[in-house]
Amino acid sequence: MNRVQRYLPLGEWKVTDTFKIGQAGGQYRPTKQQYKMTILGDTVITPSEFQNDSHFLDLASYEEICNGKCKPNFLIDIMGQVTDLGAVANVQAKRIDPKRVNFFMRDISGNEIACCLWGKYAEQFEKHIESDAGEIEICLIRFAKIGNYRGEVKITNAFDATIVVLNPTMEEAIDFKEKMMNNPLPLALCDQSDEKKIMTKVKDDWNDVQIRCISEILRSVEAESCKIICSIESIDTDWGGSILDVQDTFVC
Repeated sequence: MNRVQRYLPLGEWKVTDTFKIGQAGGQYRPTKQQYKMTILGDTVITPSEFQNDSHFLDLASYEEICNGKCKPNFLIDIMGQVTDLGAVANVQAKRIDPKRVNFFMRDISGNEIACCLWGKYAEQFEKHIESDAGEIEICLIRFAKIGNYRGEVKITNAFDATIVVLNPTMEEAIDFKEKMMNNPLPLALCDQSDEKKIMTKVKDDWNDVQIRCISEILRSVEAESCKIICSIESIDTDWGGSILDVQDTFVC
C-alpha cells in the first residue's frame, strides 16, 4: 500500500503495467464501472506523457439523491451553495474527539440537502474561516457518501476517500456560481463576522449547573452550561455512535 501511495499521487497521470482486472462490488464504490483494477506485487507504474486537465466531474442531481435514484453504495460528486453553516464542534466517539460540521447545500433550483463532514474535512472548514479567506460560498464534495439519519438524506464523507474543495475555481464551479447569481432565489450566503473570536474554556462545577429540558435549550439564545435528563431514542452508527437522538424524561 505504501508503494502504491508513493507512485500514484492524486492528480498525476501514470502508466500502469501488469495488473489484475476483477468484478467490482461492495459498498462505497467510487465509480459505476463494472470492473476494478487490482495492483499486484509486480505491477510497474511509470510517468505518463499524456496529460488532461479535466476534473472528470460527474455531479449528482439533488432530486435524484433525495428520491433514491442515486444508489447509496456508490460515492458521488456534489456541488452547491453553502447555507446554514453550523459551528465546528468536537464530538466524543470511541475515545477520540473528531471534529464535525453540519451545513446545507443548495442547487440552482433551490433544492437543499443536509451535509455532515467529519475529522479533517471539518478542520478544513475551520481553517478557512479562521484564516479570513472570505465566505464559503460554494462547496464541492467529491466521492461523497449518501447517508440517512432519522429519515433524512444526508451527505457525508466516505472516511478519508472524500475530497472537499471550498470555493472551487474550475469551469464547472464558475458556471454554477454565475447561474446562482442570475437565479431569482436569494443568494443567502453565511453571515460570518470578519473578526476572529477568542474563546476561553472555563471549567464548570457540575454540581452547580442547572438541569434543563430540551424545549428550554431550543428556546435559549445564549450559550451556557446545563445538564439534561433524557432517554436515548436512537443512535447514528456513523463514527461509532457519536450522534444520539434523545427525548426528555420530564416535561418543562
